[in-house]
Parts: sequence; structure tokens; C-alpha cells
Amino acid sequence: MTFTITIAELSFLLAAIAFFLLVIYLIPGIIQLRSTAKAIEELSQKGKEAIEEITTLAKKLNGHAEDVGNVVKKITDVGLKAAYLADVVVNQLKGPIITLASIIAGIEFGLRHFKKKEGDKDVRE
Repeated sequence: MTFTITIAELSFLLAAIAFFLLVIYLIPGIIQLRSTAKAIEELSQKGKEAIEEITTLAKKLNGHAEDVGNVVKKITDVGLKAAYLADVVVNQLKGPIITLASIIAGIEFGLRHFKKKEGDKDVRE
């Protein structure tokens, strides 16, 4: 029994063996590629969930930031009103206090002047 193979059949047989070896060699890579794609899909899903949570958190923080802004504005308004009130009180009391101090100083000077003995020096000196 003799086998006679032509060059075309031999080349076809070698090409088929090479293709078979290539397929066998690529099977682990294809399996790894499939598991990698699955892991990327899971990571993508977790990323979407994280983005949704971050978006919700950002909306809540934005609301709280607005509340803090309102509180700061109210504190600023109260501070300005307190400063204005202090100015009004000082301006209202300045005149009567100066007048009262002047009257007390005048009365004191007058009492000293009237109680002065003849041998004493003048109080103004």
C-alpha cells in the first residue's frame, strides 16, 4: 500500500494542521478574552451604579451648600444690623453722656470753688 500525495494535497494537509494548531493555541486566549469581557461588563455596571450614587450625593451636597449659603447670608445680615444698632445706640447716648459728664464736672468745679478757703490756691492753676 503506497500513498502518493501530490504537492497540492501535501500543502493543503500542512495548512489544515497549521490551522488546527492555531485554533488549539487560541482557545485559552479566547476563553481569557471572554472572561475579561465579562469582568469589564461587571466593572462597567458597578461604575454606572457608583456614578448614580455620586450624582445623588452631589445633589444632596448642593442642597446643603445652598442651606449653608443661606445661613451665612443671614449671619452676615444680623452682623451688619448689630453694627448699625451699635452705631445708633452710641450716637443716641453720646450727646446725653457728654452733657451729663459736663454737668457733673461743672458741679464738681463749682463745689470746689465755693468750699475753697481763702488761703488755698485757685483750682484752675
